[in-house]
Amino acid sequence: MTDSKPTSELETGAITTKISPYWTDKPEIWFFQVEAQFNISKITSEETKFNYLVSQLEPRFLENVWDIIKDPANTAKYSTAKERLLLTFQESENVRIKRLLTGLELGDMLPSQLLRKMCSLGHPDISEKVLRTLWLEKMPESVRNIVIVSDEGLEKLVTIVDKIVEMSPRTLELSAVKKTLPK
Repeated sequence: MTDSKPTSELETGAITTKISPYWTDKPEIWFFQVEAQFNISKITSEETKFNYLVSQLEPRFLENVWDIIKDPANTAKYSTAKERLLLTFQESENVRIKRLLTGLELGDMLPSQLLRKMCSLGHPDISEKVLRTLWLEKMPESVRNIVIVSDEGLEKLVTIVDKIVEMSPRTLELSAVKKTLPK
């Protein structure tokens, strides 16, 4: 006769769940990634999620949820801690809109990358027309002059502008130099 355990006593195999350290600069993206890991590992328990969360928080972040950790009556610790961390570290709508209006430059990004960044900062109520205007203001003047008259939608326009920028040589702005000839 073999030793067999009843179904209720079957052990479940552990699935490795990898969670990166907490990102204070992008908490929404971090939680999205964490919850994707939970889905892959089929983790649904609030307590298990909370334990994973606490295991990845440095002490300076744990301070923000210490009262939640110590509360034995709280049965939704993960959800409560997530909400607190998002409220604490997520940029306010006003800060995001201010960055959208004044804090972004094209730099070494592709125009499409800049647009994605602008979209992530923007409010859903900001129209495509306003976003297009703000985005075009960030383009080099030579590129802006080519596409400003285009009636294309923003998605099509960004593809065109990416190609223009890729094909354009990077130019350096030089200060005028005055050369005096020897007498």
